Parts: sequence; C-alpha cells; structure tokens
Amino acid sequence: MMQREQGMTLIEILVALGIFVMLGSSLVMFLRDGISTWQIGEARREGYERAGAILDPISEDIRSLFSLSNPGPGGGLVEVLFLCDRDSFGRSRLRLVRALDDETRNPVSRIAGSLTGGMADIDYRNDAMEARLGILRAPGGLAEVAYQLGPQSGSETLWRGFKSPIGGNGSLFDEINLAPDVDGAPARCRPIADGILYLAFSFWGGDRRRWLDGVMQDPVSMWDSTRAILPAMRASGFQWDPGSRDDYIDDIFPDTVAIVLVLRPSRSLPLGRLSNDIDDSQTTITVDSTAQYPTGADSFIRIDDEWIQVGKIVDREFTNCIRGVRGTSAGVHQRNQPVVHGTTFHRTVRVPGRRDARGRP
Repeated sequence: MMQREQGMTLIEILVALGIFVMLGSSLVMFLRDGISTWQIGEARREGYERAGAILDPISEDIRSLFSLSNPGPGGGLVEVLFLCDRDSFGRSRLRLVRALDDETRNPVSRIAGSLTGGMADIDYRNDAMEARLGILRAPGGLAEVAYQLGPQSGSETLWRGFKSPIGGNGSLFDEINLAPDVDGAPARCRPIADGILYLAFSFWGGDRRRWLDGVMQDPVSMWDSTRAILPAMRASGFQWDPGSRDDYIDDIFPDTVAIVLVLRPSRSLPLGRLSNDIDDSQTTITVDSTAQYPTGADSFIRIDDEWIQVGKIVDREFTNCIRGVRGTSAGVHQRNQPVVHGTTFHRTVRVPGRRDARGRP
C-alpha cells in the first residue's frame, strides 16, 4: 500500500502567511517608532550643541565685561560703554567693552604694538597681514565686542564685531562702523552662526533689582551704561540725562543678563502653510498641518517678520494667539505663507564686573 504524502493544506499556508504578515507589520511599526524616537533625540542633541556653541562665547564676553571708572582720554569722551539697543528692524543688538584674557596667547594681539607708530586696529579686517607689517596698535588689554543679526530683513545670521584697542574713529559704538561694507557684510564683523530666528537680551541692575521683597521683577530690554544715549531707558524707570554722556561717575552696568535664543530646527522639517489670508487682528490661525509644531507655554511661531505667541493648538489651528510679540508688529499675511517655528533656549549670566551709579563695584 502506498503511504500518504504529508504536506500543508492551503488553509494552513494562508494562516502561516497571515501570522508572518502580522509579525512583519509589528516589526515595521516598532522599527519606525524607534527611528522616529532616535531622530527626535538626535535633533534635540544637535539643537543643544548648536545653542551651546552660540551662547557660550556670548556668555564669556558678558562675564568679561570691563566696567571700571573711565573718564576717557584727558578726562574727555568716555569710551567704556555697555549698550543694548535695537537695529533698524527692531532686533536686539548688544555692544560692550570686555577685558582680553588671551592677549599674549593670540598670535595677532601678541605682536600688536611691538613697533611704534602703529595705526591699524584688530578688527577682523586684514588683521594677519597688518600684524606681519607691524602696523597694529597695542590692544591695551581691552576690546569692543558687538553682537547683531545680519543687515537684511529676516536675516538668520549672527555677526560678532570686534575692535581693539577701544575708542577712536573705528569704535563699534559709532553706528557707521557696524553698517554694511561694500560687500554687504557688517563692517568689523564676522559671521559666527546661522539659523538664528530670534535673539534678545534683557537686564537687571542698578535700580532694577531681580528680586524685590521676595518678588521677581521684570527685566529691562535695553541698557545704556551712560544713561544719556538711549532715551528708552527713561521709559524703564531709569534716570536719563543727555548731559551725562561723559560723566563716568554716574555710569551704571547690569549685574544680570538674560539671553533668549531661538534656533531653526537642525533637521529639515516640513512647515505648515496658511490655509487662508489673515489680517492683523485674527487670534485664530488655520494652517494645513500642525503635526510638527511643539506645544507648551513657550510656544511661538513666525509668519513673515511677525512673531506670534500661541495659546493652544487644536487640530489644524493655532488658537488664542497674541499677535506682534518679541518687538514685532501684527500684520497682514497671505495664504500659503510658511509658518516658521524654532527651539527656544534661555540662559542667565551673572556679571562680575557690574557697577552701580555711584561708581562702586
């Protein structure tokens, strides 16, 4: 008698295939979730590294603030200043005088002033060549430093200005020396980072203490160590007198600086776009997708040049919005405009060299 051959029936094959498909689908979903989590983690890591690379040198410049009483050459123009104002687009700009800690280690500043009759400054313009020619002036242990965004509207490039020795015709406290050069780049500056959506400084010091009777006080968004250059200081409750520009005795420097930095996401993410036109009063904004936008109390979006604080995200809508924040104005925006978001970083820097209005450190 012939033996019956053993094998799998069609039903058994279909059941086995179904099990394999279920296991494969589960594995694909597991891998997809894992890759997504890894990508989010990598994006956060890159964001923190980028933020640190930007905030660390700014913090170091602020901590090296020089604020000793300075009557200027021959008791004249005071050259040691600390200014934070706004550029022509309303963006925060910081200028200060700092002490140099690497004057003898830097190959350029080390030989500056080695020959008499020097007439050039260390200012990011042909410094190496001027050092070889021996025409650089001695730094004197101090330098002017400036931070500003690019001269174009919507620029996301951060520039650092530098000049040593301080004062003179090339001073960074003179507007003309930060204006665009013939190549369109700010004079006496070099780019240090891009992808900067927002950068702002705020201050405590003098009569504006950080804590008063156990209550934290709001910082001021501008600072003028002379209290004679920026009239906006008066609106912040500081005494302001244009005649005190060169009276070094009443100069005042902050004791704490808060920095807010917003970076464009390090990895390319699809941006939502406006689903319809909006005017300057709408508080509900509809876009084609909100899946990629972070939520929380510190949630902001930017449309064109306007910053908007978001209250809630519901489906495809930003609701309870506050228009025209971060020094911008509410405006009209056209359909299909991209809605930009970024990651916000905060840092608070204590200033060892602060000084109050009586000249006491």
